[in-house]
Amino acid sequence: MKIFKIMTILMSLFIAVMVTAQSANNANDEPVRNPDGSYSTSRFNEAERPDDSYLAKFNAQDVVARLMKKNLDQLHLIKVISANFGDKGWSGEYDACYEGYKKAVQYTYQRNMVYARYEFELNKKAINDVLKKIAVEYEKDTKALLDETIQQILTLHFNEKIQADPSKSKQLMENQVRLRIGYVQYDDGCFYSMLENYEAAIYYFRQSKAYSITVLEDLAKPEELASLKQKYQVHKADYMNRIFNKPATN
Repeated sequence: MKIFKIMTILMSLFIAVMVTAQSANNANDEPVRNPDGSYSTSRFNEAERPDDSYLAKFNAQDVVARLMKKNLDQLHLIKVISANFGDKGWSGEYDACYEGYKKAVQYTYQRNMVYARYEFELNKKAINDVLKKIAVEYEKDTKALLDETIQQILTLHFNEKIQADPSKSKQLMENQVRLRIGYVQYDDGCFYSMLENYEAAIYYFRQSKAYSITVLEDLAKPEELASLKQKYQVHKADYMNRIFNKPATN
């Protein structure tokens, strides 16, 4: 009888622990694995809970595999940009997207493909929202840089000494071609922004900025070149998808 009472107490404690754990999971809206291998959660009602049929699980595997790579590549892009342009405040948004990505990957390792797909698609949308903000800023920066470049070209274009010097005239013509290409890249960036392909838009805006910087550096006076290089060094590193490490200041 005594042993029976002890066993009863132990079973009661075990059930209480399981109920507490289940409640904690539900409080966090995390999917709970059922004995039959399916998942349930208080996060959705039955009208909104993701489809977990066999076909849905099968299709989810392809989506998960694609977004696992795509989202990670775009996260790296945002990481580089947010580090290079820290004053824009994109680092916090990168961190949030990174945490969302980790959550999706966790479900993948748990073989919960339905919820992994759901989280990856949420993560994709969050990443795209950040890329949109970046593309808007890049469009402004690129337009300003092109305007600065065209003013430099126009100043030299009306300089009679430049026109009379064959080597200087040739240099000016080469940079006029670069400027035209820079505008083409800018137009392509605007086009892809309109299509909501913000990743492509960012790459085109980067390319356009690179052409403008090349023109400005090539046409700069010797005494202006050093300061010009310093002014645009972050943009040049960013164009190559590198994080520019600014020198430490004492």
